Amino acid sequence: MKFILMVICVTLASCDSTIHFYPEPADKGKSKIRLNVDWSDYGKTRPTGMTVMCHHSETGEKVHTIDNNINYVTPYLSAGRHWATVFNLTEDEYSYIGFRGLDAAETAEAYTLRHTGSKWYESRGDDNNYVAGQPEWLAVDTIMTDHVDHLAEGIKVIGTLHPKNIIFTLHLTIRTINIGNLRSARGAISGLANGRMMKSDRPNDNTVTVTHLIESDSWSRTRTQEPSDIGYVTADIRCFGLPGNHKGLPNENILEFQAMLSDGKTVLKYEIPVGNLIRKGNIPEDMRGDNLDLYLDLWLDPPLPPGGDGNWGFDVWVEDWDDQDDIDIPLF
Repeated sequence: MKFILMVICVTLASCDSTIHFYPEPADKGKSKIRLNVDWSDYGKTRPTGMTVMCHHSETGEKVHTIDNNINYVTPYLSAGRHWATVFNLTEDEYSYIGFRGLDAAETAEAYTLRHTGSKWYESRGDDNNYVAGQPEWLAVDTIMTDHVDHLAEGIKVIGTLHPKNIIFTLHLTIRTINIGNLRSARGAISGLANGRMMKSDRPNDNTVTVTHLIESDSWSRTRTQEPSDIGYVTADIRCFGLPGNHKGLPNENILEFQAMLSDGKTVLKYEIPVGNLIRKGNIPEDMRGDNLDLYLDLWLDPPLPPGGDGNWGFDVWVEDWDDQDDIDIPLF
């Protein structure tokens, strides 16, 4: 027996030194490769994990990888080239974002989920209109990988993904005279994009009307120095930006603004077409980084009526106003 073992060892030792032995891959017929992920273009918050999907460019075969190592993944892939897509976290970790079409790179999409709005907002709630929550921060990238070659030795790096933020911030400013007569504010804006296609990195066309609510605790109030009765309120709304087929027409976006006056009883309601007033931040596409900004700045017309002087020491508004639905509200 010892003699047989010695013969085998001598035979192996005489073989070509380029022959190596590797463990069988988890999936036969596939190669273990490496995809690097560089998050330097995404600075909103450091991800605690990521999802990477690889779709074969010819067969469409999908390999889905979830990992809390955010620097790279090492999936087993078939020979050929692949569309690789990455986004932070996993599908189930978002409260206000859904994912669909993930079986193919061309149809992969992130979109706003329906959200139960406050009692004060009268939502139509049909298939073509719904209230959406403000989406969480989301970074995405899609690339075509290098060719996967089964003859390659070791673990080949076939590409690097550079995820970027795809969530916009709409910065809303409403100006008025008699700002001291404003006790609280709330609002809603409709007609923003309901999602974004991952591979093409473009917002969806507007086939449904999505409304984002701006609750009373989202607003900040500021009084100008001169003249002292002029001021403004501001709020930031996270969204998927303007729809891909947006034409800049006034009625494409409607801003509903409700102002409770200082008496705590009177509420004025404004419905303002603003589709022609929303402008994008002036940042070149190749330098955008995390900065996806929209701006909406307007004067209230008619302005708030005279009365009251407010409390300018703090921004504590009516705490339970968003839950009241029995206030008589005149429309302007």
